[in-house]
Amino acid sequence: MTSTAEPTVLATGSVTEDGSRAPAPDPVPFPRRISADFRAAHDRHLAWPKSFGFLSSKEEEAHHLKGQFPLIAAMFYPNATGDELDLGVDQQSWYFLFDDALDEQWGRSPERVGHLVGLVKEGIGGQASPLPLAGAFADMRRRSCRDMPGDWIQRSAAHWSSYLDHHVHEALSRRTGTPMSLSTYLRVRRHTIGVAPVIDLAERLSSCVLPDHLYVLPHLSVMREMTKTFIICDNDIVSLDKDAALGERNNLVLCLEREFRISRREAVEEALRRQDEALELFTGAHRALLAAPATSHLGPAERDLLRRYCTEALQTTLRGAYDWHHASTRYRV
Repeated sequence: MTSTAEPTVLATGSVTEDGSRAPAPDPVPFPRRISADFRAAHDRHLAWPKSFGFLSSKEEEAHHLKGQFPLIAAMFYPNATGDELDLGVDQQSWYFLFDDALDEQWGRSPERVGHLVGLVKEGIGGQASPLPLAGAFADMRRRSCRDMPGDWIQRSAAHWSSYLDHHVHEALSRRTGTPMSLSTYLRVRRHTIGVAPVIDLAERLSSCVLPDHLYVLPHLSVMREMTKTFIICDNDIVSLDKDAALGERNNLVLCLEREFRISRREAVEEALRRQDEALELFTGAHRALLAAPATSHLGPAERDLLRRYCTEALQTTLRGAYDWHHASTRYRV
């Protein structure tokens, strides 16, 4: 069993001549948070994937532990404990079991990916396919939807469908060997990054579930999109060396390098600039949302719900992803 000690989180800084990042002050203006139940969740988290037949060898178990999925769940959902935190951990475990299956077994055949996606999507409605990945997803989905309002169930179903469907686009690019254009990559990646279902589950686990008429507020839409942009930039910078070593060509930095015919160092700098811009737009939209004109038509309870959604679902997702990216060994070559 690996250590459950809280990791030291690295900060994003300026880019050196060799394209690496120098340490710099923490760029994220939200506090680091982690569930008080993190250590216990770590100790019990392998039981769920093993119950579906995964991690049958010591090598598979060690690879899964390397991802530190209880850590990212405890950062995404710092208010959750017990079974609720376990649900968040299981979602993260499933994401990466699915991701590894695409990389190792399914991902270069669009037809096979489409078949896998179809089986998994049956689980959105709670139906369990015999395929372990699909059965695990259906179990996670049933637990997520328990006692949740219809607005949330419909929204989260749409987000899962988009997440799954867009993996077929990635498989098409891999099979042809033709990398995506920058615009296509960003359009697809906004779905396959998997941020929307993370935010959905944060609503549940932090008791800040929004009704549709609040969910669609324009400032919140900006904040959610900027959360995705920030995480895409950060993830692709952190995973750049590993992606390049594996021959993966669909990475934001590599797309920028090709699109603008710039050096690797310049492409990393541009990705960092986009990340900073996304954070600035996120915080600006947050300030505007909380200003009187934007919420004057709402009652005190709805305004409080919006504040909690921003801090307990959006900020924790952005901050948690950043901290995990810079602590996890998953992206090291």
